[in-house]
Amino acid sequence: MTDRFISLLAMGGTISTAAAEDGAVPTRSADELAATLAGQTGIRVLPRDIERISSPAVTPLHMWELACAVREEIDGGAAGIVITHGTDTMEETTYALALLLETPVPVVLTGAMRPPHAPGHDGPGNLAAALATASEPGMAAYGPVVVQQDEVHAARWVTKLFSTRIAAFASPAAGPVALVSEGRVVPLLGPPPAIDRLGSVAPPTRRVELLWVAAGMDSLLVDALPDAVDALVVAGTGGGHVPPALARGLIDVVRGGRPVVLSSRCAAGEVLRSTYGGEGSERHLLSSGLVSAGSLSPLKARLRLLFGLSAGLEVDPIFAPEVV
Repeated sequence: MTDRFISLLAMGGTISTAAAEDGAVPTRSADELAATLAGQTGIRVLPRDIERISSPAVTPLHMWELACAVREEIDGGAAGIVITHGTDTMEETTYALALLLETPVPVVLTGAMRPPHAPGHDGPGNLAAALATASEPGMAAYGPVVVQQDEVHAARWVTKLFSTRIAAFASPAAGPVALVSEGRVVPLLGPPPAIDRLGSVAPPTRRVELLWVAAGMDSLLVDALPDAVDALVVAGTGGGHVPPALARGLIDVVRGGRPVVLSSRCAAGEVLRSTYGGEGSERHLLSSGLVSAGSLSPLKARLRLLFGLSAGLEVDPIFAPEVV
């Protein structure tokens, strides 16, 4: 037996559910999840309950509190961290941790697509693969990662691509950074070149909303933007484009003193800088004060803006070219 230990932090989600008359709900504790790993490794697993909620209930404040718990475990000597979490918002929590944490040890999130009482439950296999990843010191350089179906995905690129399939997660822009085979990690790619961590971090206190662009949209919703909204992320079409009528409203928001960040609703790729002209093009929007999210997805751009503004950072350095 070694003195090294892995901390298992449980947030809830499908992996922790039990059957009920009105549907599966999170009930299993971190101790119960850790018990499924008994005898699989010589490394001790120390369980800790953080939340017992479904992932749609996870908020940025939960993400902040989870980041604080991860820091506590690292300071307490953990050689790695495994976090069990619902899959619906796992990519968002993973990226929030990348914004908020330094990772001198591996930090791994995992979960399940099928509940424990369903045929072919994938939770135990995902948890074992996550433990193997968290036990590999070299994975610390990748920042927080998602491990599902024996694939390791970086926070910057990972997304839940399918709503019900067991192999639900993918990284369309790059693919997995590693595989887990026979209990060991097989690297495929080096760590992402960009550093996601913000220069300053603080609890989330700002409100940032996300607007998804569709054909024919005008500025009706933007014109009615409540004063309580501090900033806006726009998921534009293609390389960062919006209908002309919507463009006028977004520019008015910027001129009124609230940041607007332009991202793309596409699954991969980045916001263009200087290819297209005309009203609603990326050239028009960026020259009018909108800020590019680069290659970040709309969901992750929202979190970056939310936590960055909450920490007192200005929008331009939050989305400096070298980090997006």
